[in-house]
Amino acid sequence: MQPKSTLSCPVCNGFSPFAASCPTCGQPLVDNGRYMDLFGDYSPYRPIDDAKLTDGLIDARTHQCPHYATCRHCGYEGVQLIQEQKY
Repeated sequence: MQPKSTLSCPVCNGFSPFAASCPTCGQPLVDNGRYMDLFGDYSPYRPIDDAKLTDGLIDARTHQCPHYATCRHCGYEGVQLIQEQKY
């Protein structure tokens, strides 16, 4: 029997580096981890697909992983959506 492929974030799983530019100044953004992990003490322990239903983003429908990113140059803070891949 063929194992079922699942969608996973390539950044969270170490398959790809985080690479995004600041929309304000164009400098590289710093990845501060999954956006949902910032919601509370137990947020990192919630099932990812469950957290996506309550984070206020479109990530559950579009199969994207939201990462909280900041810019060291201008101070920008925001969410960058990483497209999940089949593995």
